Amino acid sequence: PAKTWQVALCGTLQLLIFLGYSYLAALVIGQGYEWVSAGTGVLDIYLRSALSAFTLFLFLFTIPILAKWILIGRWKPRQIRIWSLAYVRFWVVKTLVRRNPIILFTGSPLFNLYLRALGAKVGRGVVILSNHVPICTDLLSIGDGTIIRKDSFINGYRAHGNFIHVGQISIGKNAVISEATVIDI
Repeated sequence: PAKTWQVALCGTLQLLIFLGYSYLAALVIGQGYEWVSAGTGVLDIYLRSALSAFTLFLFLFTIPILAKWILIGRWKPRQIRIWSLAYVRFWVVKTLVRRNPIILFTGSPLFNLYLRALGAKVGRGVVILSNHVPICTDLLSIGDGTIIRKDSFINGYRAHGNFIHVGQISIGKNAVISEATVIDI
């Protein structure tokens, strides 16, 4: 079991990271607002708004990918002790990946592109309708023509005995994963 100071340190780091990311996001949004407000005329404001929204989406799209590759690198089957610094890195990546607005594009090729950028092996013609984004993507393989229905969970990890266990998930070709299914490592 973790010691009290480990839990306090982990919680403090999580709070600081959350506040830092919130500040960064607010700064980006504020800069975009100021730039759009400086526009003159309806067309200029419209074009600035569209470019600002695209830039914000690109920022929110790429931050989780960069965080995953910087903090984790490639996922490997392993155990992560809860309330450790490795757990904080896991938590940061998990939170950013799951809170990404790309979830609004489930079922589209853009969502599959996002998973590939995170390291997943996603085959051709795969349709993922679940808004529960896999976390340990380097260990995820989905065969061609597979359909993953909504409310399915394919996390790539599980918590057990004060550890996060990270493992591989392979789904074959032309498989259908039904609604409300949990696929474990």
